[in-house]
Amino acid sequence: SGINAEYGGGGGRLAPDVDSGPVPNPTPDMVEKCFHPTHGWGLYVCNLDAEDSDVTLYRLFAPFGPITSVRAMLDMTSNKCRGYGFVNMAKYDSAYEAVRLLHGLELATGRVLNVSFKAQKRSEFR
Repeated sequence: SGINAEYGGGGGRLAPDVDSGPVPNPTPDMVEKCFHPTHGWGLYVCNLDAEDSDVTLYRLFAPFGPITSVRAMLDMTSNKCRGYGFVNMAKYDSAYEAVRLLHGLELATGRVLNVSFKAQKRSEFR
């Protein structure tokens, strides 16, 4: 399967997917640390541009599968993106493929995207 998703800021494109074989099952430790029963699989995204927003994150991750939430972290004074955000995806396979294909992606702005699974805080489970 190939993905040709356009970055929300314009210009940056994902290369066609090279089949890496089946998605490995998450380890019990990963399930415990990165899965939230309500929100799904948490992803941490950094090296975003100041102009990026929730919409940017949604556009980047939606081609991979169902999203339960997105949040670009904004500076309270300028209302600009602080350079990072969070995405929660409903399915592990979708989250895994998003990390695999988006981590290291060079965006149209020249920034290189960093994407990883996010360890959930225990307080987030309440």
